[in-house]
Amino acid sequence: MGGDYDQPPRRPDYRRSIVNLIASIAGAQAPAPEHYPPLELLSDTRTEGRPLALLVLDGLGDHFLQRFPDSHLARHRMGRLTSVFPTTTAAAVSALALGVPVQQHAIPAWVTYFRELGGLGLPLPFAPRIGGACFSEQGVKAAHLLGQAPLLPSLERPARAVLPAFISDSAYSQGLYGATPRRPHDGSLDDFFAQVEEPLREPGAPLVWGYWTELDALGHQFGPTSEEVERHFRALDQAFAHCLERLRGSGALLLVTADHGLVDTGPQHRVALEDHPALQEMLVLPLSGEPRAAFCHLRAGAESEFDAYCRERLAEQFWLLDSRRQIETGLFGRGVADRRLASRVGDRILLAREQWVIGDRLLPEGEFLLRGVHGGLSEEELYVPLIRCEL
Repeated sequence: MGGDYDQPPRRPDYRRSIVNLIASIAGAQAPAPEHYPPLELLSDTRTEGRPLALLVLDGLGDHFLQRFPDSHLARHRMGRLTSVFPTTTAAAVSALALGVPVQQHAIPAWVTYFRELGGLGLPLPFAPRIGGACFSEQGVKAAHLLGQAPLLPSLERPARAVLPAFISDSAYSQGLYGATPRRPHDGSLDDFFAQVEEPLREPGAPLVWGYWTELDALGHQFGPTSEEVERHFRALDQAFAHCLERLRGSGALLLVTADHGLVDTGPQHRVALEDHPALQEMLVLPLSGEPRAAFCHLRAGAESEFDAYCRERLAEQFWLLDSRRQIETGLFGRGVADRRLASRVGDRILLAREQWVIGDRLLPEGEFLLRGVHGGLSEEELYVPLIRCEL
């Protein structure tokens, strides 16, 4: 193969991405402005000296939003940003909380190989992939695995994090938000917006970082084009409109974005690694990463054989990327990479084309049943909206 690997169909733009949005909000406290400068889109927007809320609506891709041009969210849309790679919550919400992408924070995916823990783990639940005790119960903190310190506590303005109650005080949330006061919401739209609005009325030009997960959850279960997702989006949009009415005249700035979008998939677009035993034999670990961006840790000496197999058997479903080359050429971010990133993303990446996914089940794991998926570099997954409301 001569090292002739595919190039991604499109890449994050780390001058017009969600990390640049955080640089605009953080101002002088931005963690790496030399690599991730503030957004030009917000150059005429005053972010300091006034109450500011950033709402992260998990799964609200820009393509999805364009289906609802009459919505209140779409009417306030000022442009689109790229997410980070992979386009998944573990990578992107971490970037939105910390102000740097995977290149620096080093948490690339839902399933990640942690050499320091001796195996595959799930960063968000902060537990081994096959289940068992939370890593924190074994004395491990998220800070031990993250390559970046929490951003919000370092800001010169008071900050609050509004998170779902089930993750508000989780081990991983502690790693992302540090000592920032957290306001759990009960999962209802009414309580979410109430928890966002209340601290905006406090003195000191506070920043409220709010996170809503239900759109993504329904998208996974039913697919992003389903009636269930549309119904929830309409309710979310109406609750957003009511929030704007209540905050009108407050002088607050409300910014809205997402971590990623989703695409539909189905059984006809699923590749099971168990159907490719020869490929399994070339791996020293089960596939990690995401079903649409699978990290492959190869057995020493199997590189050429692995590449040839993927070219012959899987080229119509996946692009084949060299992981280290993608670190060097900026797929995961700009600047010096965290020293642990290379081991976490393996030797190769199988990047999904169209609606394909790939899975490598362990014995305790059930069948892959998600209808909506993300992690790849389709336009639906990569682009997210930037929404601005001057109040």
